[in-house]
Amino acid sequence: MLDPRLLIVTGKGGVGKSTVAAALAVAAARTGRRTCLVEVEGRQTLHHLFETAPWDFAEREFRPGLWGLSIDPDASLAQYLEMFYGARRLSKLVVGSTAVEFATTAAPGIKDVLLIGKVKEIERRRDPDGRLRYDLIVVDAPPTGRIVRFLRAPEATTELVAVGPIRSQAQAVIDLLLDWDRTRIQLVTMLEEMPVAETVEAAAALHGLGVAVGPLLVNRVLPARFDEQSRKALIDDLLPGELAGILGEVGIEVGEDAAAELRDLGAGHLQRLDLQQRMRESLDDALALPTLELPYVYGAQFGPEVVSVIALVIEDALQGGSDEVDAT
Repeated sequence: MLDPRLLIVTGKGGVGKSTVAAALAVAAARTGRRTCLVEVEGRQTLHHLFETAPWDFAEREFRPGLWGLSIDPDASLAQYLEMFYGARRLSKLVVGSTAVEFATTAAPGIKDVLLIGKVKEIERRRDPDGRLRYDLIVVDAPPTGRIVRFLRAPEATTELVAVGPIRSQAQAVIDLLLDWDRTRIQLVTMLEEMPVAETVEAAAALHGLGVAVGPLLVNRVLPARFDEQSRKALIDDLLPGELAGILGEVGIEVGEDAAAELRDLGAGHLQRLDLQQRMRESLDDALALPTLELPYVYGAQFGPEVVSVIALVIEDALQGGSDEVDAT
């Protein structure tokens, strides 16, 4: 999973894409890879997950072996103009001009080219000793509803621009995205109808682009909490009074109202497990991708602890162990 140099993480909104991207980066850093975690939409989700100061265009090592930054299209354009035309002051003036605003509005894919172009620059950067700066770059990319347009932006640019450095840069980005040894698209989903349907659709579209799609990461999977006997009792319409009596036998005294609520919670859990199984079968039927299930992590809020639990599951899977981790 972590063999490519660039992982582009995408998924339907709400499936935990950013949390999984963060966990992949943490797992990579723990395995000794110098890793850069990149945010491209300016939502500042990742700095909240790691409880750091807000991220900006400057790469900062916020954990040993783990750097982070938030890529901004305007800053990327300023850097691009400075690199190719050597005019720092002029680049800042141009970026702030109405002409550039008009151009990026008329051709919105240009902004995506600038974002991916910055990622490409990071991926190719070397230290003075000749070593590549990072072993792995993890990008928290746009959701699946926009990922194809995001990835197609460089190709669209080459169709608009026939010659010059912009076309050369766009072509270099295309070469990066289509290089299966360097780049992989990492899909994240949940075992629910809409995320599964969108994931299947996105996988087909990505296949059409010719990019490599990595193992499917299924997030927020609930474990089964009942043995077969308990499951059968719930299915057979266990009465609240009967459940209260069973609990009383093991020293848990509850009234019938509380027992009824517990029974309904249990029935809801079984329904959720049945849904998960149906969605697993749908994914297996539609996609020829290996799958790693990530646990539903309980907590008052998302933060470093949640990321750490998911990263441990990923690490264990990479080492060939069990992917079952106690996430309570």
